[in-house]
Amino acid sequence: MILRPFLLACLLASQLTIAADDKVTLNFVNADIESTIKAIGLISGKNFVIDPRVKGTLNIVSSQAVSKEMVFPILLSALRQQGFTAVESSGVVKVLPEADAKQHYSSTGNRGMKLSGDSMVTQVYPLRYESAVQMVPILRPLISPNNTISAYPAGNTLVITDYADNIRRLNQIIERIDQPASSDIFSVSLKYASAVDVAQNLARLMPEIMVQGVNQSMPAAEGVKRSIVVPDLRSNSLMVRSENILHAQQIKKLAATMDSQGSSGGNIHVVYLKNAEAAKLANTLKGIMTGQDSGPSAAAPSSSMSASSGGGDACQCACFADFCRC
Repeated sequence: MILRPFLLACLLASQLTIAADDKVTLNFVNADIESTIKAIGLISGKNFVIDPRVKGTLNIVSSQAVSKEMVFPILLSALRQQGFTAVESSGVVKVLPEADAKQHYSSTGNRGMKLSGDSMVTQVYPLRYESAVQMVPILRPLISPNNTISAYPAGNTLVITDYADNIRRLNQIIERIDQPASSDIFSVSLKYASAVDVAQNLARLMPEIMVQGVNQSMPAAEGVKRSIVVPDLRSNSLMVRSENILHAQQIKKLAATMDSQGSSGGNIHVVYLKNAEAAKLANTLKGIMTGQDSGPSAAAPSSSMSASSGGGDACQCACFADFCRC
C-alpha cells in the first residue's frame, strides 16, 4: 500500500513537468486511461468516477506549458477522441461511454446559454418562425452519432443533447434558418370546382393551412408555418396568404389539380342577378322545373332547390343574397 503513492508520484514525474509559474507540460504517450485520469485529477482537484467500460490508452502531449485550468478541458478532448465523455454533477466527474452520457445529468439551458468545450450539455431551443419538426432532418446529420435531437411540436421547440462546441455551431445554423419571411398574398381563380370545397380539401391535405370565411375555421397544426385560405364565393376563387414561397407553390398546384373539368363537362354555374332577388327567383325556377305552384315567396336570405326531368341528372341550385349557384 505504501508503494502505490510512490509509484503514482513517479508516474507524474515522468509524464508531467511543473513549471515555476504554476503551469504544467503534459506528456502522456500511450498512457493508460485510468492512470491518466488519476494524474489529471491531482492537478485539477476534481474527483472522478470511472465507468468499468472505460478502457484503453490516451495520447496527450503539450509542446508548451499550459495552465492548470486547461488540463481538464484537454482531458475531455482526448476522451472524446476515444469515444468517451465526462459528465460533471454534484462535485463528481463521471467518465463513461459517449452513448450513455445522454441518460445522465448534464448541464441544461436555453438558447441563450454560453457554450464551449467538449463537455456534454442539453439545450432547449424554441423556434420563432420555422417548424421544429421540419428542422430535425436538417440538423440530425450534424449531431454526433451517439447524441440526440428531437422536436416538441406543441411548443415548436428543439431539444438537443451534444457536445457544447457542436451545439454552439448548431445555434448559428438555426439562427440563420429561423428567419421571418415576407407574406405572399395572391388569388387562385377556379373554373369548375367550388371554392369552398377546394379550400376544405386543401386544409385536409395540408394541416398547416387555416381556412377562414366558412362555417368554422379549420385551425392549423401547432408549431408549423401557417397559410390562410379564404374562399370567395362571388368570384369562385381562393384568397391565399402564405409565409413560405414553396408552400404557396404547393397550394397553387393542388388547387389547379382539383379544379379540373368533370366527365360531364361540369355542373356548377354562378348566375349574378342585377334586379331580381335571388330567393324569389329560386322559387319561381323551382315551380317552372317541377311544374308545381311555388306558392308565396318568402323573403328568406337563401334558398335551395332540386329537380329532375326525363330521367336525367338532378339539377341543384343554391341561391344567396344576390346570386344563384347551379
